[in-house]
Amino acid sequence: MIKVCCGGSADIVFASLCRWLTLLGRKSMNIIYKALAAATVVAATALTASAQEFPTKTITIIVPFSAGGSSDIGARLAAEKLSASIRQPVVVENKTGANGQVAVNEFMSKEADGHTLLWVSHGIVAINPALYKDLSYDPLKDFEPITLAFTSTHILLVPTDSPFKAPADLVAAAKAKPGELTFASVGVGSGSHLVAEMFKTEAGISAEHVPYKGSTDALPDVISGRVSYFFDGPANSLGMIKEGKLRALAVTDTQRAAYLPGVPTMAEAGFPNSQLNAWFGLVAKTGTPKPIITRLHAELVKAYSDPTVVAKMADIGTTVRPSASPAEFADMFKSEHKRLGAAVVAANAVQ
Repeated sequence: MIKVCCGGSADIVFASLCRWLTLLGRKSMNIIYKALAAATVVAATALTASAQEFPTKTITIIVPFSAGGSSDIGARLAAEKLSASIRQPVVVENKTGANGQVAVNEFMSKEADGHTLLWVSHGIVAINPALYKDLSYDPLKDFEPITLAFTSTHILLVPTDSPFKAPADLVAAAKAKPGELTFASVGVGSGSHLVAEMFKTEAGISAEHVPYKGSTDALPDVISGRVSYFFDGPANSLGMIKEGKLRALAVTDTQRAAYLPGVPTMAEAGFPNSQLNAWFGLVAKTGTPKPIITRLHAELVKAYSDPTVVAKMADIGTTVRPSASPAEFADMFKSEHKRLGAAVVAANAVQ
């Protein structure tokens, strides 16, 4: 007789199966092994066929941001290229509200078959889970990462007539008169808020936080000098920098921005820990077959590697950076979830 060993932690069903298999002879066992092997091949073939046939209908990309912004533009450029490649319609739906939760809830109501994708950001994946106690989703459990799409740096801005020519000048002034400087943000817990708090901590300074509803509300007060400085994205501020209304002291990326080659990184300015990019990418729902994730990754990387897409995204101040693999994007999820979650707590921004 053949003895089949089962671990002490096996569940009741598996344990019963093990006892039944122990009673079988070698010949019967061989038959069963062959049957299981055949079933495995059939299952693998079915998954491969599923990926080859995918998609079988329209793909929808749910975007948690308003039409016309960098996320919307990035999603629509990818949708156009993706549709041409897979020969199926790809539509973009903007679902705004509740800091992304409206879009996520809509996404979570769909099947895990790859035909509905979610556009995610550093806020949805890494900031919201720490910011809100009653969040309706868990990004590490509910999302299947596909690829990073692009990143956008924050720019340390001051008024053109400010005496500050570099981050070190700002720090010296803050230390000379503690608490007198002010900084703008686009809201409590936003990327612009968190990177400013990182800067305060690293520089060892104090400054008063002045939150605004958005960049367009904050910029006039930065230009006029009502607030001392502001970490903002390039979408709204780049034109004002070029017009001479604002001065850029540094960028928070790990490398200089192509559209501001003369502006140093925060690391080059002496503050390597004051680094935070806005980043955006695409996910499927957990449970989506791996071959479909692999197919989507390949198609989306091809879309974001298209020179016309790269150029158009650069025009709005973003850098296209598709992930080498879904696993690479998943690792980014985990590291940013931990890093930015800690930054939310350090900034006392939990709501």
